[in-house]
Amino acid sequence: MAGLRTLLKKDENVRLFAISVDSLEVNKEFATKLAADGRGEINFPLLSDPEHRTIDSYGLHDPAYDGEKFAGILHPAVYVIDKNGIVAWAKVESNYRERPTNEEIRAGLDSLK
Repeated sequence: MAGLRTLLKKDENVRLFAISVDSLEVNKEFATKLAADGRGEINFPLLSDPEHRTIDSYGLHDPAYDGEKFAGILHPAVYVIDKNGIVAWAKVESNYRERPTNEEIRAGLDSLK
């Protein structure tokens, strides 16, 4: 998540959103913690989806963690959605500890041009 702060080019006409199962309060604490690293604040909204509505609609809920301490863990994913609302590029990881790289996301964004 911290690396996404440097993903977008200056004046690039792209909106970036992050969605998690965490509450708004937890997301705010997380953003504050990341900003304390001295590399800048999170420059995109951290959206809260504790009821999994959006997460489930994309099929990202990972049932491997149901009933565990971290119930609600989702598959890390990035979707590039074009101006018409069509998913133009997507990368979904099976391991919650792995994330799509900025290079992969950049390639997805560049494919829209």
